[in-house]
Order: sequence, then C-alpha cells, then structure tokens
Amino acid sequence: MTRFAERIKTSLRLRMTLGMAIMLLPLVILGAGSFLASQSMVGAMEQVARTETDELKPVIEIQKLILQAALPAKDYLLLGDPTEQVLFDFVVYETDSKFKAIKAARCYEEEKERKLIDAALSEWEKARAVGSRIFAIARPLGSREAGRRMKAFDAQIGTVAERLNRLYDEVQSEIAKQHSHASRIQRTMTLLLILVFAGALLTTVIAGFLLSRSIILPIRALQDGVFRFGQGDNSFRVVLDRRDEFGQLAKTLNTMAERLEYDSLTGVYSRSEFQRRLKNELARALRYGHILTLLMVDLDHLKYVNDTYGHTCGDDALRAVAMRLIKEVRSFDSVARHGGEEFAVIMPETGTDGARAVAERLRDSVASRPITTERGNVLNITVSIGMASFPEDARSVDDLIAAADLALHAAKDRGRNRVVFYEPGLDPALRDHRA
Repeated sequence: MTRFAERIKTSLRLRMTLGMAIMLLPLVILGAGSFLASQSMVGAMEQVARTETDELKPVIEIQKLILQAALPAKDYLLLGDPTEQVLFDFVVYETDSKFKAIKAARCYEEEKERKLIDAALSEWEKARAVGSRIFAIARPLGSREAGRRMKAFDAQIGTVAERLNRLYDEVQSEIAKQHSHASRIQRTMTLLLILVFAGALLTTVIAGFLLSRSIILPIRALQDGVFRFGQGDNSFRVVLDRRDEFGQLAKTLNTMAERLEYDSLTGVYSRSEFQRRLKNELARALRYGHILTLLMVDLDHLKYVNDTYGHTCGDDALRAVAMRLIKEVRSFDSVARHGGEEFAVIMPETGTDGARAVAERLRDSVASRPITTERGNVLNITVSIGMASFPEDARSVDDLIAAADLALHAAKDRGRNRVVFYEPGLDPALRDHRA
C-alpha cells in the first residue's frame, strides 16, 4: 500500500488513470444500480401478475362453473328434459377437475387459503349430491319434492359461492399486499437511484476537481515560470513540491534558470541577470528618488596570466576575485560577471563617497593578498575599478553602464590598480585601451 501511494505521488500518468477510473466508477455503479432496480421492480410486478394468473383465475373459473351447475337442474324442473343431466354431469366433471387442480397447486401456500379451498370443496360435494338427487326424480314437473330439492341445491350452491368469494377476497388481499410491496420496492429503488446518481455526480465532480487541480495548478505554475524566464527574470523559481512529471519539469526549468542566472565559472550573477537587476534597481531608484552607483571591476593583466600559467590558472583567479567581491559588498548589493575578466557591482542607495570607500576596499582586498591556484601558482592580481552614479552621471541603464565603463578604461589608462569615478570630460576613445 505504501509503495502504491508512493507511485501515485511520483506518477502523473497513474494519477490521471486512477482519476479517470474514479470518475467512471460512479457511472458503473449507477448502471448496475439501475439494472438491479429495474430487475427488482420487474420481479415484484411479475410476482403480482403470477398471483393474478395462478391464484385468482382458477377461483374465478370455479365460481363460473358453480353458477353454471344450477342451470341444468332448473331447466330440468321446468322442461323435464332428461338430456339436461348430461350437461349437469359435464359441469360437475369440470368443477371437480378444477377443484382437484386447485388443491394440487403450490401457489396457495397460506394456511387460510388452503382452509377456504377445503371448505369450498366440501360444500361443493354436498351441492353436487343434492343436485344429483334432483335428476333422480322421474317426473319433476309440478313435483313439490323436486322444488324442495332445488331450493336446497340453490342454498348449497350459494354456500359454495360464499366460500369461493372469501377465497377470492383472500387472494385479492394477497395481490393488494404484493402491489403495495411492489410500490415500496419501486419507491425504494427510485430513492436509491437518486442517491446513487447524486453520489455519482458528487464523486465525479470531486474527482474531476482534484484531477484538474492536480494538472491545472502545476501547468499554471509552469506557465508563470516560462513567462518570467521569457521576460529575463532568471531569479524566479517554479515552486512545485511534487515528485511527478510536473515536479521533474519544474526542477529542469529551475536548473535552466539557475544556469542563466549565475555564471557557471565564478558563481556570481550572469550578464543577463545583471542587466535585469540593474534595470529593476534603476526603475526603483527613479520611482523613489534614490541614488545608485555601478562599479565595473576588471582584472589587470589577466591575459598575461593565461598566457604564462594557462587558462586554468586564469579561471582560478577569476573565481578568487569573485569570492572577494561577494565578501566585501553588502548582502543587497549585486555582483555579476559582465564578461571575460570584467565584473559589475550594483550598489543601490549608495552615493559617490560611500561607493568610493567600498571600491577602494574591494581593490585593496584583491591587491593585498596573493591568489594561490589549484596548481600551486601564486598570483599577484590587481583590479581596476570604474564608477558611475544614477542620476548624477546617467539617466538610463545603457548610459550608466557606458559611464562606468569609461571610468574603468580611465583607470586602466592611468596605470591600473586604481578606482576612477566617472567625469563628463572622459574621452570615449578610452574604450580602446583595455588590457
């Protein structure tokens, strides 16, 4: 179970499959519930129909035969036709057969029904005997005895009919109970279907909502990240605490952004991130009326180090200088590699005097301590620093960089290992004197 839960956390495909299964499960339950409900209702109605066919119809047929049994006897008394006895015997035979069948039927399971059938049969046997004695009179026309026997026969037929009516009412009562039971089943099944449908709908909505959140929210986070990265904000990170495919994609995007945000060699901010941060800081300084100073720091004679000791030693020198710059500036200052052996330091809310003090401290930190490379070479590295401030020296990002760059080249031109602040009279031709 733990392994399965772990797989759910780490697999979007499995979550989507499971979510779809959960969404389909209520439909399956609803279909099964509908089928069972229909079967229950159909079964209940079939039971009612069977009761009407198997129990009620035989009773009605016997009632008809009982009433028909009196007709031949009456006609015999009125007409004296002996052939009426043949019709009487036929009705008696049919009635006996129906009673025999109803006695053998298994559908009359209730004790009260069985007693009423026995009582009706007993009364019928008495009526049959009385009726047979009517046909024993040779000359029934005008015979008082025939009249008394007919009267007794009618009374006995009435008794049989009364017993059968009670049986009929009992069967009708059973049918009414079954109708009521069928109605209760129908209402119960209808309510059950409504509950199942509501549950299925709620489950589907919840599963769909959770599934959509599992997909839509990460997609929005990734879209936001891609948009921010596209705008050049490489400091942005997609926050997705997940271990599935979305989490892996977010991790990949963050890794890519980190590579774009930081210089892979020195670990300070990259040039693109420097541009973005300088633009934001300049906009903030302009909005709130603050000052800002930019330092351009360049390693002196790094080409000589590369040519003499190799580029590996030159890379060691760049990394060492970068670490000293980070150590000497404030936490909210930004150090970036501007290109080659050149670094840039953004110092928000810092004017000329404060920036000059920091710049001198940076220059001294590099010059006063030799750098030992991984190969054991000891390098005496110095840096030249150019400075320019906003809004005193420039009003835009490009102008501020250009002003600081001119100051840097002036530092180079004046002998290196020094700090030069931008002055309006600096010659743009100094751009060609980098070394």
